[in-house]
Amino acid sequence: MPRPIPPNLHLPPHLREVCAILAAGLLRLRSRAAEELARDAERAGDQREVRLHSSAGQRRHANPTRRRKA
Repeated sequence: MPRPIPPNLHLPPHLREVCAILAAGLLRLRSRAAEELARDAERAGDQREVRLHSSAGQRRHANPTRRRKA
């Protein structure tokens, strides 16, 4: 297990507290995302399919109808 990182002693105490709050929030968000992925994998069951969480702009249809010249 890695050693914990010591606090930034050059920061004032109130900023250290803000950093600690932000770090705890980030860890909470990441754990929620991991829980969602695990739940999706469990729902998929034997299909071995997992949602990729692509944004709408990143999604593409498998057979595009518009073609561009190369």
